[in-house]
Amino acid sequence: MNKFHLATLLASLFAVSACTQQQNEAAQQAASAAISTAHATLGDASTPLATLRQQASAAAGEAKQQAAQLVADNPALGLAVSAVQQGMEKSANALQWQQLETKVGSYPADIGLYQKGVVADALHQLLGKKMPVFLQNMQVSSPLGKDQLLFVSGNKPHQGGEEMAYLLLDPSSKQLEVGLIEQGKLRIYRSGPPLYRPAEINTMLSNLASQP
Repeated sequence: MNKFHLATLLASLFAVSACTQQQNEAAQQAASAAISTAHATLGDASTPLATLRQQASAAAGEAKQQAAQLVADNPALGLAVSAVQQGMEKSANALQWQQLETKVGSYPADIGLYQKGVVADALHQLLGKKMPVFLQNMQVSSPLGKDQLLFVSGNKPHQGGEEMAYLLLDPSSKQLEVGLIEQGKLRIYRSGPPLYRPAEINTMLSNLASQP
């Protein structure tokens, strides 16, 4: 959600939720001003794009300032708006997990799996300082596969068997498991209970265990 949409949403919420008549009128004016300015700037086809953006940004900034003042004047309303925002974020995150199923067959690099979104956030939280090692060991990667759950395996270029990694993803529980192999030794990181291991990952680990 961009700043303009956020400011307009906040102003509109305040318009219907303000506790006093004075706050209600001020909120309605803030919302109307932001929306009217946006419509005017977008409707003027002769206005240069840079000017449109500048005017829209100014309208959003003004609405945001008035919205912030209303929150300061009415803490209960601020809590309500915060709850709405948190609910929206949770819904967006849940949708991202669900959409992972549609990415089966795609390579992680092509869909930014480790760079942005809920999986990237969860990986950074789970691995911490080991995240660069994981990325290094996933440079040569399989596509996103599915065997009851989603998985990816990979290795550092020219170092398969020594520097490898795998990732298991369970969209239903929003849990993940990472197997990080450094110098031929496996260490497992989990965000929750152990996950089912696909046959391909079991084969990978069996080959690792059979190495001299």
